[in-house]
Order: sequence, then structure tokens, then C-alpha cells
Amino acid sequence: MKGIIISIEGTDGSGKHTQQQLLSKALKELGYTVFDQCFPNYESESAAPVKMYLSGEFGSDPNCLDAYQASSLYAIDRLCTYKKTIEPHYNNGEIILFDRYVQSNLIHQTSKINDENDKKKFVKFIYDFEHEKLGLPVPDLVFFIEMPVEKSLELARARSEYKNGETKDILEEDTTYMTNAYNNGVSLAKELGWTLVHCVDENNNIKSIETIHSEIMEKVKSFLNIK
Repeated sequence: MKGIIISIEGTDGSGKHTQQQLLSKALKELGYTVFDQCFPNYESESAAPVKMYLSGEFGSDPNCLDAYQASSLYAIDRLCTYKKTIEPHYNNGEIILFDRYVQSNLIHQTSKINDENDKKKFVKFIYDFEHEKLGLPVPDLVFFIEMPVEKSLELARARSEYKNGETKDILEEDTTYMTNAYNNGVSLAKELGWTLVHCVDENNNIKSIETIHSEIMEKVKSFLNIK
């Protein structure tokens, strides 16, 4: 029996890792076996080219690698991690819970493409490359944490830490890039049937972590037929 794949997506500082942790804890308390994985997988050598890109070794601009070039680095990291650690858990019927998965390539790399037809071609390319050619399983549920960039930056400043070390990477430094990625994420979520998780209320205040978790958990319970 194959497992269930749930991916939590979002831009930098949106709180997706916190929500992944809360969802994992809640599912385990309900008796499910959950395997957690974050991408990029900085604990693995497979993420070395991604680290080189993000640290600016290929250039200080996110566009130093185009959408196809950059996406290949992230895809190989996923393939290596899947074959080395994830596949046995997936084949054992476990819930695989991702903080970023294939969809992150769509969210971030389409921000480098201006023409709408070219964006659609890239979306098709990613699905064919990662899911068909590389054999990575298609997720069953995808959540996009819809945290506006200005709010994400507030959260990032508040926690005073960044995912690739003590300093920001070239993507986190570029607010225009982050804004484009956010807008692409919202658009893709609507187009591809992902679940949008609205993180700001009608008064433009960030919802509590618990409120956001409850909204995600409600959708997951419905999918898993949990009363």
C-alpha cells in the first residue's frame, strides 16, 4: 500500500515549517505514522549545488540561473533524498509530510518567467520531469501558506534566523523575487487545485499559529475521513 503525500508550500518566512511540525504532531497523536522531510535537504550532500546557488556562488542575482537550470538542482536533491530515505516509508503506507516539495519549483522558478504561455510550458515540464521522468510521487494534498511578503518579512525579522545559515540567501535578499514568487504561488494554487491557507484576517493582522493550524487540520481530517 502506497503512502499519502502532503506538502506544505509557501514563500520564505511564511511559517510553513511551523505548520508542518504542528500537523505532524497532530497526526501522530491520532495514531498515524508520519515521515517528515524538509526541502532543500540541507543535511544531505545532495543539496550541495542548491547551497552553492543560494549562497551566490553562481551570481548574486536569483536569475543567475534560469528557471530550468535552477529547478534541476532542486529536483536532483529531491530524487536523491527520496531514493535514499523516503521511498521505504512511502511504500510502507506512511504519511509523508513535506515542508516544500516539487511544487516549490513551480512557485519559485515561474517567478523568473514573464510570458504566460512560457509559464504554462514550464509547469508541464516540471510535472513531466520530476513526476514522470524522475518518478517522484504526486502529492495527494498541497497547502499554500498565503502569507503576504510584507508579513513574511516581519516574521523573518522577528525570528532573526534564515534557513541557509546566519545570513540571508540570494532569494531572501531579493524582495521583488519574493513578491513574484508569492503572487505565482497564489495563482498556481487556484489553477492547480491546491488549498490556499489565508494567514491574514480582514483587519490585516496575522492569524495565530493555532488558527492557521486548525484550518489545515480541518482539511486533512476531511481528506483522511477523520470524524
